[in-house]
Amino acid sequence: MNEINIFDRMGILLFWGSDSALLDHLAINLTDPLAWVPFFLTLLYIVLHNHSNKRERLVCLAAVCVTLALSAGVCNLIVKPLVCRVRPCNVPELREMFHVVRGYAENNYSFFSSHSANYTALATFFILLVRHRMMTAAMVCLALINMWTRLYLGQHYLSDICVGMLWGIVSGYIGWRVYKKYSHQESQVSELAPTGFKLQDIYISALVFMCTLFLVMLL
Repeated sequence: MNEINIFDRMGILLFWGSDSALLDHLAINLTDPLAWVPFFLTLLYIVLHNHSNKRERLVCLAAVCVTLALSAGVCNLIVKPLVCRVRPCNVPELREMFHVVRGYAENNYSFFSSHSANYTALATFFILLVRHRMMTAAMVCLALINMWTRLYLGQHYLSDICVGMLWGIVSGYIGWRVYKKYSHQESQVSELAPTGFKLQDIYISALVFMCTLFLVMLL
């Protein structure tokens, strides 16, 4: 513990584990990408339903792929193998001091967090794409919840999460710039958000997000 810098030590003390069975349940389930599949499908629906033709849809989907390829590729294929930082949950000294929820401990490296990078990249892309406060709130919550789960489960140090978040913002912005360069989608008004996305679709996505959280608490 003494070898860990004060920033990461603070993160461990503040976020890793608790005596709450409910928080254990939430963290272990919300960290699983499968829990978010319904919400991801609504994002896909928004892309398909709010672009005027096949070309525009393909451009947007390609931009999303660029976003995730950057966030995940740089993290998992370049940085993690180079840094080789062991996850806190796999450090024997820390395992003895802190609660490892249901024995959950991934074996690959810690720095930086691909969960943090990927969810932040996706959030940044869709915030810039849709530009509506409800979508912004849902995407920010999605990213923050997943960052919290990684800290709570002892999968990452706080610095892993912060660097992942910063790289995610960069990746999401690059993906959005790719979309803007090749898309000819026109902004509209009236029953639409300023960027041309249907408000009804945005409300549906926010509802699905809230329902996902509610169902995870119940199941």
